Amino acid sequence: MKEESDKIFDFPPRTPEHSSVIVGIGGGASRIVDLMRKHCFLDVGLYAFGMNRKEIKELSLYNKYQIGQEGLGSGKDRYLAEYECNNSHPMIENILKNKLITVFVVCLGGETVEGCIRSFLSKAKEMQSRAIILVATVPHSSEGKEKRKNALGLLKALEPMVEGLNIVDYDDFQCNTLTELFQEADREIIEFTGAFVGLVTRYCLISFDFNDFRSFLEYHTPSKNIDFLTLTGRVNFLRRELLKDWYKRLSAKYSSVDDVAMIVFAIEYAEWLNDSEEATELMNVIHNFMQPFSADTVIKFSIYRDETIPSHQYRINIFTKCKKQ
Repeated sequence: MKEESDKIFDFPPRTPEHSSVIVGIGGGASRIVDLMRKHCFLDVGLYAFGMNRKEIKELSLYNKYQIGQEGLGSGKDRYLAEYECNNSHPMIENILKNKLITVFVVCLGGETVEGCIRSFLSKAKEMQSRAIILVATVPHSSEGKEKRKNALGLLKALEPMVEGLNIVDYDDFQCNTLTELFQEADREIIEFTGAFVGLVTRYCLISFDFNDFRSFLEYHTPSKNIDFLTLTGRVNFLRRELLKDWYKRLSAKYSSVDDVAMIVFAIEYAEWLNDSEEATELMNVIHNFMQPFSADTVIKFSIYRDETIPSHQYRINIFTKCKKQ
């Protein structure tokens, strides 16, 4: 009999029961969404689409779909991928209809993604998804300058079609091997996606709701990009990490906290020690963390309970939007 920690959370194909969905498009992104099965994403359906029959068959995910009949991949033909994706519209429409949050995960550089992503984004809008988020990886420099240039150009073209964009650039990771690099990138995507969608789908103790979520997405900045930082540990660890140039762990465009246009600060805990010295210390850390922000920075808080966090530890999830492009 498997241990409790080995249980897999598969979501049955009853789309109307899920307020939100996460959709992986292409082999790489589908593999990442498949890994999300091991995380309990409350009220979220997980789906994978790809053109390679072998890659799709290897996924453990219940809701996996092959685009096209051949199952041999796109053959590096973006127009073939686009054509086959258009023929899959009825299934796509059923999955995306009337969703609160729709997240698309893509690994740019492949023809399946480039041929299909516009179609998926357009359908999500047509099916009245209320918030469309794109989580995208940018190819590593070792894959070629042209591939990176095309990926960045595609992201710029897709940005008007979404409410929020989270970019994971493989060049930002300092790893010894490509395997380590992909593992780190996968972890970051899963952490961001679960934490961001969870702002709405999980019960918040201080009434952070979808309206707050939308106000963050709609807050006007030069870019729709969402930067993310997560920290887990005891109060002393959080004090050290949060009170010393924490913004340097975001993208390079942040030269100081003055560049933060809006921030959502989410606290997660397993056991809140009311009126304890530890709780007082944590609140002092948060208070001091907020002091350097400029007067025009918009700050929102949320608090959630997570029983998987070790006792006397806390998780801080930070989502920001930048004043710079």
